[in-house]
Amino acid sequence: MNTIHHYSALLNNVNAMQSRINALAYDFKENAPRNALDVQLIDAMTATATAMLAEAEALKAVAYDPTPEEPIVDEPGV
Repeated sequence: MNTIHHYSALLNNVNAMQSRINALAYDFKENAPRNALDVQLIDAMTATATAMLAEAEALKAVAYDPTPEEPIVDEPGV
């Protein structure tokens, strides 16, 4: 099974998110302070990230159990 493409795509997205977080930190430091909406969005982002970490950790517990193929049944009169 080739899963490397999944990990590659995930790591690309994580790197892009890290870059955006760094850009936000720069903006908050150099351009304008956080406002109430920023804080709410940071809280939402943190909650989503926390849930994603739990989902990623849960991948270690996924058991291999492929779904059996349904047999092809001929319909009478066809």
